Amino acid sequence: MSQPPSGSAKQLPASVRKQLMVARIAVERVEFVQAVEEFRMQARPAHMVRQALSGALLGTMNPVASMLRAFSFTRSHPYVGSILGSGLSFLLRKRLSRAWLLRLLKLGLAGGAVYGAILFLRKDAAPD
Repeated sequence: MSQPPSGSAKQLPASVRKQLMVARIAVERVEFVQAVEEFRMQARPAHMVRQALSGALLGTMNPVASMLRAFSFTRSHPYVGSILGSGLSFLLRKRLSRAWLLRLLKLGLAGGAVYGAILFLRKDAAPD
């Protein structure tokens, strides 16, 4: 917001500035309450599970669509990513859990490679 030149323009009286500030605070308070209410509605566990599973497991089992749906879910719920990141960093500090996470990561990578190979072989074996 640009300030008017101090010499050529008159400043508003203090009472008017005070009223403008009070009105602005009231508007921001109302917007904050609305945002908190919206957050409460979306942060209910049943709503979050329903939104995360809608179409991912109940409809198509396409892994790409499921991954994109998970990314859109985390985009609409940014606190989920923060919680997962904090939990992962906490677990990585512990030696035992770090070993388990590395094993799970290796298992997931191997499973993904096998899944990709199966898809590739099925596509190759399919008649043209």
